[in-house]
Amino acid sequence: MGIEELLKVIGQEKKIAMGLKEVKKDLKMMKLIIYSKDLKKDEVDSIMSKDAKLLVYDGSPYQLGRALGRNHPVKVVGLKNLSERVELELKKVS
Repeated sequence: MGIEELLKVIGQEKKIAMGLKEVKKDLKMMKLIIYSKDLKKDEVDSIMSKDAKLLVYDGSPYQLGRALGRNHPVKVVGLKNLSERVELELKKVS
């Protein structure tokens, strides 16, 4: 249940990158990346970063999008900056 609360907080953040293309574009600046379990192996490999914490969401892209408060599928979401609220929820998940 912890990751659901984390995703709600992330969905309220102003500066998030949604989608594989957007996350890959700013990969070096990402601090947290959450991706759907449906992501292909080569896509996961393309977003691997030593600087970012990676979490797998155990749901489809549609479920990930809904957890973020969106009405469309989201394969990957990334954050460049971790607010205090995000860090607090992240500690509960980790």
